[in-house]
Amino acid sequence: MKKIAFLIITLFLVSGCTVVGPDFSPPHTDTPIDWQTDEDIFVENMDRWWEKLGDKNLNLLVEKAIKQNKNIMIAAAQNEGFMAKLGVANASFFPQINAEGTTTKEKSSNAISTTYGVGLGMSQFEIDFWGKYKRASESAKAMLLASRYNRELVRSSTITNIVSTYNTILTAQKLLKNAKDNYLLLEEITSIFKTKLEQGVGSNSDVLQSEALLEQTYSDIPAREAKISTLENALAFLVGEAPGSVKVTESTQWSKDIEVPAGIPSELLERRPDILSAEASWRATNATIGIAESGYFPSFSLTGLLGFQSTELSSLLNGSSQIWQVTPAVSLPIFTAGRTKSEINLAKAQTKEAKTQYEQTLLRAFGEVDNALRDRKSIKMSRKYLENAQEKYKLAEKMSLFEYDNGKTGYLSVLLVRQSLVSNESHMIVNDDSKYLNFIALCKALGGGWERFKTDSK
Repeated sequence: MKKIAFLIITLFLVSGCTVVGPDFSPPHTDTPIDWQTDEDIFVENMDRWWEKLGDKNLNLLVEKAIKQNKNIMIAAAQNEGFMAKLGVANASFFPQINAEGTTTKEKSSNAISTTYGVGLGMSQFEIDFWGKYKRASESAKAMLLASRYNRELVRSSTITNIVSTYNTILTAQKLLKNAKDNYLLLEEITSIFKTKLEQGVGSNSDVLQSEALLEQTYSDIPAREAKISTLENALAFLVGEAPGSVKVTESTQWSKDIEVPAGIPSELLERRPDILSAEASWRATNATIGIAESGYFPSFSLTGLLGFQSTELSSLLNGSSQIWQVTPAVSLPIFTAGRTKSEINLAKAQTKEAKTQYEQTLLRAFGEVDNALRDRKSIKMSRKYLENAQEKYKLAEKMSLFEYDNGKTGYLSVLLVRQSLVSNESHMIVNDDSKYLNFIALCKALGGGWERFKTDSK
Protein backbone atom coordinates (compact mmCIF):
# COMPACT_ATOMS: atom_id res chain seq x y z
CA MET A 1 0.00 0.00 0.00
CA LYS A 2 2.76 2.43 0.92
CA LYS A 3 4.65 1.49 -2.23
CA ILE A 4 1.64 2.32 -4.37
CA ALA A 5 1.20 5.71 -2.73
CA PHE A 6 4.92 6.46 -3.06
CA LEU A 7 4.90 5.50 -6.74
CA ILE A 8 1.86 7.65 -7.56
CA ILE A 9 3.19 10.67 -5.64
CA THR A 10 6.56 10.37 -7.37
CA LEU A 11 4.94 10.23 -10.80
CA PHE A 12 2.83 13.30 -10.00
CA LEU A 13 5.91 15.21 -8.90
CA VAL A 14 7.89 14.48 -12.04
CA SER A 15 4.94 15.04 -14.36
CA GLY A 16 4.90 18.43 -16.00
CA CYS A 17 8.51 19.20 -15.10
CA THR A 18 9.18 19.57 -18.82
CA VAL A 19 6.72 21.47 -21.02
CA VAL A 20 7.04 20.96 -24.76
CA GLY A 21 6.29 23.69 -27.27
CA PRO A 22 6.94 27.45 -27.28
CA ASP A 23 5.61 29.68 -24.51
CA PHE A 24 3.28 32.45 -25.62
CA SER A 25 4.83 35.91 -25.72
CA PRO A 26 2.31 38.76 -25.38
CA PRO A 27 2.46 41.03 -28.43
CA HIS A 28 4.24 44.36 -28.39
CA THR A 29 2.83 46.75 -30.96
CA ASP A 30 4.06 50.18 -31.99
CA THR A 31 0.83 52.14 -31.88
CA PRO A 32 0.08 55.45 -33.61
CA ILE A 33 -0.33 58.50 -31.42
CA ASP A 34 -1.09 61.21 -34.00
CA TRP A 35 -4.87 60.92 -34.09
CA GLN A 36 -6.47 63.35 -36.53
CA THR A 37 -8.43 65.63 -34.22
CA ASP A 38 -8.39 69.24 -33.09
CA GLU A 39 -9.85 68.35 -29.71
CA ASP A 40 -8.10 67.44 -26.51
CA ILE A 41 -7.41 63.73 -26.14
CA PHE A 42 -8.83 62.27 -22.94
CA VAL A 43 -9.93 58.94 -21.57
CA GLU A 44 -13.00 58.27 -19.51
CA ASN A 45 -15.09 55.34 -18.35
CA MET A 46 -17.51 54.61 -21.19
CA ASP A 47 -19.07 51.38 -19.95
CA ARG A 48 -22.54 52.93 -20.36
CA TRP A 49 -21.78 55.39 -23.12
CA TRP A 50 -25.35 55.46 -24.51
CA GLU A 51 -26.60 57.11 -21.31
CA LYS A 52 -24.76 60.29 -22.36
CA LEU A 53 -27.52 60.82 -24.93
CA GLY A 54 -29.98 61.50 -22.10
CA ASP A 55 -32.82 59.30 -23.40
CA LYS A 56 -34.57 57.22 -20.73
CA ASN A 57 -36.57 55.23 -23.30
CA LEU A 58 -33.36 54.27 -25.08
CA ASN A 59 -31.76 53.23 -21.78
CA LEU A 60 -34.73 50.98 -21.06
CA LEU A 61 -34.50 49.32 -24.48
CA VAL A 62 -30.79 48.64 -24.02
CA GLU A 63 -31.36 47.06 -20.61
CA LYS A 64 -34.06 44.82 -22.10
CA ALA A 65 -31.77 43.80 -24.95
CA ILE A 66 -28.95 42.82 -22.58
CA LYS A 67 -31.36 40.35 -20.96
CA GLN A 68 -33.45 39.28 -23.97
CA ASN A 69 -31.38 39.56 -27.17
CA LYS A 70 -31.03 36.11 -28.72
CA ASN A 71 -27.52 36.64 -30.10
CA ILE A 72 -26.29 37.61 -26.63
CA MET A 73 -27.97 34.53 -25.17
CA ILE A 74 -26.38 32.31 -27.85
CA ALA A 75 -22.94 33.79 -27.12
CA ALA A 76 -23.47 33.16 -23.39
CA ALA A 77 -24.40 29.53 -24.09
CA GLN A 78 -21.29 29.11 -26.24
CA ASN A 79 -19.22 30.51 -23.40
CA GLU A 80 -20.68 27.87 -21.06
CA GLY A 81 -19.61 25.25 -23.60
CA PHE A 82 -16.01 26.47 -23.49
CA MET A 83 -16.11 26.40 -19.69
CA ALA A 84 -17.11 22.73 -19.92
CA LYS A 85 -14.27 22.06 -22.38
CA LEU A 86 -11.79 23.56 -19.92
CA GLY A 87 -13.14 21.23 -17.25
CA VAL A 88 -12.64 18.25 -19.57
CA ALA A 89 -9.06 19.35 -20.32
CA ASN A 90 -8.21 19.77 -16.63
CA ALA A 91 -9.67 16.32 -15.82
CA SER A 92 -6.78 14.77 -17.79
CA PHE A 93 -4.42 15.72 -14.96
CA PHE A 94 -6.05 13.18 -12.63
CA PRO A 95 -6.52 9.39 -12.76
CA GLN A 96 -9.98 7.94 -13.13
CA ILE A 97 -10.89 5.71 -10.18
CA ASN A 98 -13.63 3.09 -10.48
CA ALA A 99 -15.17 0.86 -7.84
CA GLU A 100 -15.73 -2.73 -8.89
CA GLY A 101 -16.98 -5.95 -7.35
CA THR A 102 -16.62 -9.47 -8.78
CA THR A 103 -17.85 -13.00 -8.18
CA THR A 104 -15.99 -15.79 -9.98
CA LYS A 105 -16.98 -19.45 -10.07
CA GLU A 106 -14.60 -22.17 -11.31
CA LYS A 107 -15.07 -25.93 -11.74
CA SER A 108 -12.07 -28.22 -11.29
CA SER A 109 -12.07 -32.04 -10.65
CA ASN A 110 -15.77 -32.06 -9.89
CA ALA A 111 -15.28 -29.25 -7.39
CA ILE A 112 -16.77 -25.79 -7.75
CA SER A 113 -14.95 -22.87 -6.13
CA THR A 114 -16.19 -19.34 -5.72
CA THR A 115 -13.95 -16.28 -5.39
CA TYR A 116 -15.23 -12.89 -4.24
CA GLY A 117 -13.50 -9.62 -4.98
CA VAL A 118 -14.00 -5.92 -4.28
CA GLY A 119 -11.72 -2.98 -4.89
CA LEU A 120 -10.83 0.32 -6.47
CA GLY A 121 -9.42 0.21 -9.97
CA MET A 122 -7.48 2.96 -11.70
CA SER A 123 -7.90 2.94 -15.47
CA GLN A 124 -4.89 3.60 -17.67
CA PHE A 125 -3.59 7.00 -16.62
CA GLU A 126 -1.02 8.85 -18.75
CA ILE A 127 1.46 10.86 -16.73
CA ASP A 128 1.83 14.41 -18.07
CA PHE A 129 5.62 14.09 -18.12
CA TRP A 130 6.14 16.37 -21.13
CA GLY A 131 3.39 18.88 -20.29
CA LYS A 132 1.00 17.82 -23.07
CA TYR A 133 -2.05 18.13 -20.83
CA LYS A 134 -0.74 21.39 -19.43
CA ARG A 135 -0.63 22.78 -22.96
CA ALA A 136 -4.12 21.40 -23.63
CA SER A 137 -5.39 23.15 -20.49
CA GLU A 138 -3.62 26.36 -21.55
CA SER A 139 -5.28 26.18 -24.95
CA ALA A 140 -8.72 25.48 -23.46
CA LYS A 141 -8.34 28.34 -21.00
CA ALA A 142 -7.36 30.73 -23.78
CA MET A 143 -10.33 29.64 -25.88
CA LEU A 144 -12.57 30.25 -22.87
CA LEU A 145 -11.21 33.79 -22.61
CA ALA A 146 -11.71 34.28 -26.35
CA SER A 147 -15.30 33.12 -25.92
CA ARG A 148 -15.85 35.59 -23.09
CA TYR A 149 -14.47 38.42 -25.18
CA ASN A 150 -16.61 37.32 -28.13
CA ARG A 151 -19.65 37.40 -25.89
CA GLU A 152 -18.82 40.97 -24.95
CA LEU A 153 -18.23 41.79 -28.61
CA VAL A 154 -21.73 40.50 -29.42
CA ARG A 155 -23.12 42.52 -26.51
CA SER A 156 -21.29 45.67 -27.63
CA SER A 157 -22.37 45.23 -31.27
CA THR A 158 -25.98 44.66 -30.24
CA ILE A 159 -26.04 47.82 -28.14
CA THR A 160 -24.42 49.77 -30.98
CA ASN A 161 -27.05 48.50 -33.43
CA ILE A 162 -29.86 49.41 -31.03
CA VAL A 163 -28.61 52.95 -30.50
CA SER A 164 -27.92 53.53 -34.21
CA THR A 165 -31.33 52.11 -35.22
CA TYR A 166 -33.02 54.25 -32.58
CA ASN A 167 -31.18 57.30 -33.90
CA THR A 168 -32.21 56.47 -37.47
CA ILE A 169 -35.86 56.30 -36.37
CA LEU A 170 -35.62 59.71 -34.69
CA THR A 171 -34.03 61.13 -37.83
CA ALA A 172 -36.72 59.57 -40.05
CA GLN A 173 -39.43 61.06 -37.82
CA LYS A 174 -37.88 64.52 -38.05
CA LEU A 175 -37.50 64.26 -41.82
CA LEU A 176 -41.12 63.09 -42.07
CA LYS A 177 -42.29 66.15 -40.15
CA ASN A 178 -40.06 68.30 -42.34
CA ALA A 179 -41.55 66.76 -45.49
CA LYS A 180 -45.09 67.44 -44.22
CA ASP A 181 -44.19 71.06 -43.44
CA ASN A 182 -42.71 71.42 -46.89
CA TYR A 183 -45.85 69.93 -48.42
CA LEU A 184 -48.05 72.48 -46.65
CA LEU A 185 -45.85 75.31 -47.94
CA LEU A 186 -46.05 73.93 -51.49
CA GLU A 187 -49.83 73.75 -51.20
CA GLU A 188 -49.94 77.46 -50.39
CA ILE A 189 -47.50 78.28 -53.20
CA THR A 190 -49.55 76.24 -55.70
CA SER A 191 -52.70 77.97 -54.55
CA ILE A 192 -51.10 81.38 -55.15
CA PHE A 193 -49.91 80.37 -58.64
CA LYS A 194 -53.44 79.22 -59.50
CA THR A 195 -54.95 82.47 -58.23
CA LYS A 196 -52.48 84.51 -60.26
CA LEU A 197 -53.34 82.45 -63.36
CA GLU A 198 -57.05 83.08 -62.82
CA GLN A 199 -56.31 86.78 -62.51
CA GLY A 200 -54.38 86.70 -65.80
CA VAL A 201 -50.98 87.56 -64.31
CA GLY A 202 -49.58 84.02 -63.98
CA SER A 203 -48.61 81.17 -66.29
CA ASN A 204 -49.66 77.57 -66.78
CA SER A 205 -46.00 76.55 -66.56
CA ASP A 206 -45.70 77.88 -62.98
CA VAL A 207 -48.89 76.05 -61.96
CA LEU A 208 -47.85 72.74 -63.56
CA GLN A 209 -44.37 72.84 -62.06
CA SER A 210 -45.77 73.68 -58.63
CA GLU A 211 -48.35 70.86 -58.81
CA ALA A 212 -45.70 68.37 -59.97
CA LEU A 213 -43.41 69.34 -57.10
CA LEU A 214 -46.36 69.05 -54.70
CA GLU A 215 -47.12 65.49 -55.81
CA GLN A 216 -43.45 64.55 -55.77
CA THR A 217 -43.12 65.81 -52.21
CA TYR A 218 -46.23 63.94 -51.07
CA SER A 219 -44.98 60.68 -52.65
CA ASP A 220 -42.10 60.76 -50.19
CA ILE A 221 -44.35 60.86 -47.10
CA PRO A 222 -45.80 57.27 -47.22
CA ALA A 223 -42.31 55.87 -47.90
CA ARG A 224 -40.95 57.65 -44.83
CA GLU A 225 -43.83 56.36 -42.68
CA ALA A 226 -43.23 52.80 -43.88
CA LYS A 227 -39.51 53.14 -43.18
CA ILE A 228 -40.23 54.14 -39.57
CA SER A 229 -42.42 51.06 -39.04
CA THR A 230 -39.74 48.81 -40.56
CA LEU A 231 -37.04 50.32 -38.34
CA GLU A 232 -39.21 49.91 -35.23
CA ASN A 233 -39.65 46.21 -36.06
CA ALA A 234 -35.89 45.89 -36.51
CA LEU A 235 -35.45 47.54 -33.12
CA ALA A 236 -37.93 45.10 -31.57
CA PHE A 237 -35.92 42.19 -33.00
CA LEU A 238 -32.71 43.55 -31.45
CA VAL A 239 -34.45 43.95 -28.10
CA GLY A 240 -35.76 40.39 -28.34
CA GLU A 241 -39.44 41.21 -28.62
CA ALA A 242 -42.19 40.62 -31.19
CA PRO A 243 -42.72 42.95 -34.19
CA GLY A 244 -44.89 45.93 -33.39
CA SER A 245 -44.05 45.87 -29.68
CA VAL A 246 -41.59 48.79 -29.82
CA LYS A 247 -42.66 52.35 -30.59
CA VAL A 248 -40.29 55.28 -30.50
CA THR A 249 -41.74 58.54 -29.19
CA GLU A 250 -41.63 61.17 -31.90
CA SER A 251 -40.89 64.01 -29.48
CA THR A 252 -37.75 62.35 -28.07
CA GLN A 253 -34.75 64.66 -28.16
CA TRP A 254 -31.14 63.71 -27.56
CA SER A 255 -28.49 65.74 -25.82
CA LYS A 256 -27.07 68.36 -28.16
CA ASP A 257 -23.65 68.60 -26.55
CA ILE A 258 -21.87 65.25 -26.42
CA GLU A 259 -18.40 64.79 -25.04
CA VAL A 260 -16.33 62.75 -27.46
CA PRO A 261 -14.73 59.74 -25.75
CA ALA A 262 -11.48 59.96 -27.68
CA GLY A 263 -8.78 57.76 -26.14
CA ILE A 264 -5.10 57.05 -26.61
CA PRO A 265 -4.07 53.84 -28.44
CA SER A 266 -2.98 52.02 -25.27
CA GLU A 267 -6.46 52.51 -23.86
CA LEU A 268 -7.87 51.17 -27.10
CA LEU A 269 -5.84 47.97 -26.70
CA GLU A 270 -7.14 47.50 -23.17
CA ARG A 271 -10.80 48.06 -23.99
CA ARG A 272 -11.69 46.40 -27.29
CA PRO A 273 -13.02 42.85 -26.90
CA ASP A 274 -12.27 41.86 -30.50
CA ILE A 275 -8.57 42.60 -30.02
CA LEU A 276 -8.43 40.64 -26.76
CA SER A 277 -10.39 37.80 -28.35
CA ALA A 278 -7.93 37.64 -31.26
CA GLU A 279 -5.00 37.61 -28.84
CA ALA A 280 -6.59 34.81 -26.79
CA SER A 281 -7.20 32.76 -29.94
CA TRP A 282 -3.57 33.27 -30.91
CA ARG A 283 -2.50 32.05 -27.47
CA ALA A 284 -4.76 28.99 -27.76
CA THR A 285 -3.33 27.90 -31.12
CA ASN A 286 0.23 28.53 -29.89
CA ALA A 287 -0.36 25.99 -27.12
CA THR A 288 -1.39 23.34 -29.64
CA ILE A 289 2.17 23.31 -31.00
CA GLY A 290 3.32 21.79 -27.72
CA ILE A 291 0.50 19.25 -27.82
CA ALA A 292 1.62 18.17 -31.30
CA GLU A 293 5.32 18.09 -30.36
CA SER A 294 4.60 15.71 -27.48
CA GLY A 295 3.95 13.06 -30.13
CA TYR A 296 7.71 12.70 -30.60
CA PHE A 297 8.25 11.64 -26.99
CA PRO A 298 7.40 8.46 -25.07
CA SER A 299 4.27 8.40 -22.95
CA PHE A 300 4.27 7.04 -19.41
CA SER A 301 1.11 5.49 -18.06
CA LEU A 302 0.00 3.14 -15.32
CA THR A 303 -2.99 1.12 -14.20
CA GLY A 304 -3.63 0.02 -10.66
CA LEU A 305 -5.86 -2.06 -8.43
CA LEU A 306 -6.33 -1.89 -4.69
CA GLY A 307 -8.83 -4.18 -2.95
CA PHE A 308 -9.67 -7.51 -1.37
CA GLN A 309 -10.12 -11.04 -2.68
CA SER A 310 -11.29 -14.13 -0.82
CA THR A 311 -13.04 -17.47 -1.32
CA GLU A 312 -15.16 -16.72 1.71
CA LEU A 313 -17.51 -13.78 1.57
CA SER A 314 -17.43 -13.43 5.38
CA SER A 315 -13.65 -12.89 5.40
CA LEU A 316 -13.51 -10.70 2.27
CA LEU A 317 -12.51 -7.51 4.07
CA ASN A 318 -9.88 -9.06 6.35
CA GLY A 319 -6.31 -7.85 6.13
CA SER A 320 -5.13 -11.22 4.87
CA SER A 321 -7.42 -10.84 1.84
CA GLN A 322 -5.87 -7.57 0.73
CA ILE A 323 -4.48 -7.38 -2.81
CA TRP A 324 -2.86 -4.66 -4.90
CA GLN A 325 -1.45 -4.31 -8.36
CA VAL A 326 0.40 -1.52 -10.19
CA THR A 327 1.18 -1.85 -13.88
CA PRO A 328 3.40 0.90 -15.33
CA ALA A 329 3.78 1.15 -19.09
CA VAL A 330 5.90 3.10 -21.53
CA SER A 331 4.87 3.77 -25.14
CA LEU A 332 7.54 5.05 -27.54
CA PRO A 333 6.59 6.21 -31.04
CA ILE A 334 8.78 4.49 -33.63
CA PHE A 335 7.09 5.04 -36.99
CA THR A 336 4.14 7.37 -37.58
CA ALA A 337 4.51 7.97 -41.34
CA GLY A 338 5.13 11.69 -40.76
CA ARG A 339 1.89 12.17 -38.84
CA THR A 340 3.49 13.91 -35.86
CA LYS A 341 5.47 16.26 -38.08
CA SER A 342 2.34 17.11 -40.06
CA GLU A 343 0.40 17.81 -36.85
CA ILE A 344 3.20 20.15 -35.70
CA ASN A 345 3.20 21.94 -39.07
CA LEU A 346 -0.59 22.26 -38.89
CA ALA A 347 -0.42 23.76 -35.39
CA LYS A 348 2.30 26.20 -36.49
CA ALA A 349 0.29 27.24 -39.55
CA GLN A 350 -2.84 27.81 -37.43
CA THR A 351 -0.78 29.85 -34.94
CA LYS A 352 0.61 31.96 -37.77
CA GLU A 353 -2.92 32.51 -39.06
CA ALA A 354 -4.17 33.49 -35.58
CA LYS A 355 -1.25 35.92 -35.15
CA THR A 356 -2.00 37.53 -38.52
CA GLN A 357 -5.70 37.81 -37.65
CA TYR A 358 -4.72 39.53 -34.40
CA GLU A 359 -2.56 42.01 -36.31
CA GLN A 360 -5.36 42.61 -38.81
CA THR A 361 -7.85 43.22 -36.00
CA LEU A 362 -5.42 45.70 -34.47
CA LEU A 363 -4.98 47.61 -37.72
CA ARG A 364 -8.73 47.69 -38.29
CA ALA A 365 -9.25 49.07 -34.79
CA PHE A 366 -6.80 51.92 -35.30
CA GLY A 367 -8.36 52.67 -38.67
CA GLU A 368 -11.87 52.84 -37.19
CA VAL A 369 -10.77 55.33 -34.54
CA ASP A 370 -8.89 57.46 -37.04
CA ASN A 371 -11.82 57.46 -39.48
CA ALA A 372 -14.30 58.37 -36.75
CA LEU A 373 -12.17 61.32 -35.61
CA ARG A 374 -11.70 62.54 -39.19
CA ASP A 375 -15.44 62.25 -39.88
CA ARG A 376 -16.23 64.16 -36.72
CA LYS A 377 -14.06 67.03 -37.89
CA SER A 378 -15.84 67.26 -41.27
CA ILE A 379 -19.29 66.95 -39.67
CA LYS A 380 -18.53 69.84 -37.32
CA MET A 381 -17.32 71.95 -40.25
CA SER A 382 -20.49 71.23 -42.25
CA ARG A 383 -22.59 72.10 -39.22
CA LYS A 384 -20.99 75.50 -38.99
CA TYR A 385 -21.92 76.35 -42.60
CA LEU A 386 -25.48 75.03 -42.17
CA GLU A 387 -25.99 77.14 -39.05
CA ASN A 388 -24.71 80.22 -40.90
CA ALA A 389 -27.12 79.51 -43.74
CA GLN A 390 -29.99 79.02 -41.28
CA GLU A 391 -29.33 82.40 -39.69
CA LYS A 392 -29.38 84.08 -43.12
CA TYR A 393 -32.59 82.28 -44.15
CA LYS A 394 -34.27 83.40 -40.93
CA LEU A 395 -33.11 86.98 -41.54
CA ALA A 396 -34.40 86.79 -45.13
CA GLU A 397 -37.76 85.48 -43.84
CA LYS A 398 -37.97 88.33 -41.36
CA MET A 399 -37.22 90.89 -44.09
CA SER A 400 -39.71 89.38 -46.53
CA LEU A 401 -42.42 89.42 -43.86
CA PHE A 402 -41.64 93.07 -43.18
CA GLU A 403 -41.91 93.90 -46.90
CA TYR A 404 -45.14 91.90 -47.17
CA ASP A 405 -46.66 93.67 -44.16
CA ASN A 406 -45.78 97.02 -45.79
CA GLY A 407 -47.22 96.04 -49.15
CA LYS A 408 -43.90 95.98 -50.94
CA THR A 409 -44.07 92.31 -51.98
CA GLY A 410 -46.52 89.46 -52.26
CA TYR A 411 -46.96 86.53 -49.87
CA LEU A 412 -45.36 84.23 -52.44
CA SER A 413 -41.94 85.68 -51.64
CA VAL A 414 -42.46 84.87 -47.97
CA LEU A 415 -43.41 81.28 -48.79
CA LEU A 416 -40.41 80.78 -51.07
CA VAL A 417 -38.03 81.96 -48.35
CA ARG A 418 -39.74 79.65 -45.85
CA GLN A 419 -39.37 76.76 -48.26
CA SER A 420 -35.62 77.38 -48.41
CA LEU A 421 -35.59 77.55 -44.61
CA VAL A 422 -37.36 74.17 -44.35
CA SER A 423 -34.99 72.67 -46.90
CA ASN A 424 -31.96 73.83 -44.91
CA GLU A 425 -33.54 72.41 -41.74
CA SER A 426 -33.66 69.07 -43.52
CA HIS A 427 -29.91 69.29 -44.14
CA MET A 428 -29.37 70.13 -40.46
CA ILE A 429 -31.40 67.07 -39.43
CA VAL A 430 -29.19 64.89 -41.62
CA ASN A 431 -26.12 66.55 -40.12
CA ASP A 432 -27.42 65.76 -36.61
CA ASP A 433 -27.92 62.17 -37.70
CA SER A 434 -24.30 62.04 -38.91
CA LYS A 435 -23.11 63.55 -35.64
CA TYR A 436 -24.86 60.94 -33.50
CA LEU A 437 -23.85 58.07 -35.76
CA ASN A 438 -20.27 59.32 -35.54
CA PHE A 439 -20.54 59.36 -31.73
CA ILE A 440 -21.82 55.77 -31.80
CA ALA A 441 -19.06 54.65 -34.18
CA LEU A 442 -16.38 56.30 -32.06
CA CYS A 443 -17.67 54.68 -28.86
CA LYS A 444 -17.61 51.30 -30.55
CA ALA A 445 -14.13 51.89 -32.00
CA LEU A 446 -12.77 52.79 -28.55
CA GLY A 447 -14.36 49.74 -26.95
CA GLY A 448 -16.95 51.78 -25.08
CA GLY A 449 -19.77 49.79 -23.59
CA TRP A 450 -17.60 46.79 -22.81
CA GLU A 451 -17.40 45.80 -19.15
CA ARG A 452 -13.94 44.45 -18.52
CA PHE A 453 -13.39 40.95 -17.18
CA LYS A 454 -11.09 40.42 -14.24
CA THR A 455 -9.13 37.51 -15.68
CA ASP A 456 -5.54 36.40 -15.75
CA SER A 457 -5.45 36.36 -19.53
CA LYS A 458 -1.91 37.67 -19.66
